[in-house]
Amino acid sequence: MDQNVFLLTAHRQFNRLLSDLALSSDITPFLKEVINTVEHFLPGCKVSILTLNREQNTLHSGAKNNLPDFYNDAIEGVRIGENVGSCGAAAFLNKPVIVENINSHANWQPYLALTQQANLHACWSIPFTDSHNEVMGTFAIYHHEVKSPTEAEIEIVKVAALITSVAMEKLKLEKQLVFSATHDELTRLHNRAYLNEAGENFLSLCARNEMNCSVLFMDLNKFKRVNDELGHKAGDELLVHVAKIIKKQTRKSDISARFGGDEFIIIMENTSENDGESVAKRIHQAIMDSVSENILALNFGVSIGIAKMSENEKLSLKKLIHIADEAMYFAKQNCLGVYTKSG
Repeated sequence: MDQNVFLLTAHRQFNRLLSDLALSSDITPFLKEVINTVEHFLPGCKVSILTLNREQNTLHSGAKNNLPDFYNDAIEGVRIGENVGSCGAAAFLNKPVIVENINSHANWQPYLALTQQANLHACWSIPFTDSHNEVMGTFAIYHHEVKSPTEAEIEIVKVAALITSVAMEKLKLEKQLVFSATHDELTRLHNRAYLNEAGENFLSLCARNEMNCSVLFMDLNKFKRVNDELGHKAGDELLVHVAKIIKKQTRKSDISARFGGDEFIIIMENTSENDGESVAKRIHQAIMDSVSENILALNFGVSIGIAKMSENEKLSLKKLIHIADEAMYFAKQNCLGVYTKSG
């Protein structure tokens, strides 16, 4: 096939894939089609899409591919570096790393036993980036023989990497939108809107399954003085610190939310009679033990009220929050730290 016709046909197919992506809420089938398309236009090759964990600087499988499972398992979580194979180097350097001969290339010497077992002898890797040119992962082509890419083949790999970056950034933005809609921007806990919806569902589940649960209402005493005397930056840092303690002391199944200002709500299933009190006391102790002396000097404190719903009750979230709020106020007025109030 004429090279221009070859490239035009490939571009048309990629454009069709992009049209499908715009209408899809799941990029998994899209990435699989990208792999199938490249392997169709470059017969004999094997495509690998890896995503970069920026915190750990490691590469991870981004889509199911046709490489041997033992090979995928061996490279899963590989740390990127200037001399780490093709993909590790491409992600580290943020530029294509084209290795025509794996067997003789310095980057691949530590992995020769693996590549020989998988019968892989060439690897062309191109990083894909987000709109800020930060690496999101790599798009790689493997061959079972030593092979240099033609201009047309490099063009196809570059276009495939580009549309992979579009897909990955779309996924990233969608996740950010969902997170922003359900979480408080400062503390990263759930927000009030999420609490209202998920909380009612949680209580309904507890009622159906005859489970006990607790609602904890927490308020930071003298928080306004922290803002007024130490500055809003100190106040924000305190809120973030408290949120981290709440996350550490609660389970993934619990719902923890910033209710507003310096107020927090936790909804949790009780696996024992005193679960709510135990968690509240741990949170209270952890906060009071860890805040700075200049904050404590402002008469800072924490008041937590607890409302319980037994397996035989069916109370609304609004009602339980009201009971927990009253318990919190009683704890504040009587310097108790933690107080439980029955319905």
